[in-house]
Amino acid sequence: MNERADDRATAEEKRWRRRSLGLLVILLPLVAGVVAYDSAQRWWTGRDLIAREIAAGATADFGGARWRLHALRMAPLPASAGVPENAMGVVADFRVEIHDADLPKNWLGCVISLQDEQGRRWTPTQVLRLPRSDARECIASIYSGAQAGDTLRIRQAYLVPREAADTLRATVTLGPQQPYYLRFAQPPQRVQVK
Repeated sequence: MNERADDRATAEEKRWRRRSLGLLVILLPLVAGVVAYDSAQRWWTGRDLIAREIAAGATADFGGARWRLHALRMAPLPASAGVPENAMGVVADFRVEIHDADLPKNWLGCVISLQDEQGRRWTPTQVLRLPRSDARECIASIYSGAQAGDTLRIRQAYLVPREAADTLRATVTLGPQQPYYLRFAQPPQRVQVK
């Protein structure tokens, strides 16, 4: 009698093993597809892929604000500690009129960078000390307490190679707006350092 019960138990176990393996064959590719879709979606929405070209002197509504590149200035820098040889200092100065005061939500991941015609990018540096003013960096502006209707001055400094300096364009990236970003056509203006 025990042998029949054991045979019945092993037959039942074998049936459940076959069912489990069959479900595994179905569920494993399904789970892999869901994870791959999520990864592809995050990649797509987490990168600067589609540029909105902004003409020189023009404004653009982006992230609950109206952005205008006020000035893009560059000057040659002498080599010193922290400044490589043949480097240019570039300062991007923006005027941003706030329409939606929820900047922590609208400007999350705010990055203002410089892009050359080959697609290379430079992010802001802390090596160049800017004169004191009411201008802030992009991330600091998020928590400035600005209200709708206020105009913020945003200023960022960069170190770039001299050979790329003439082809630079300022770009603005805001996390919630990706894959879109702004690229301003205004070329840098050369100034002399005193």
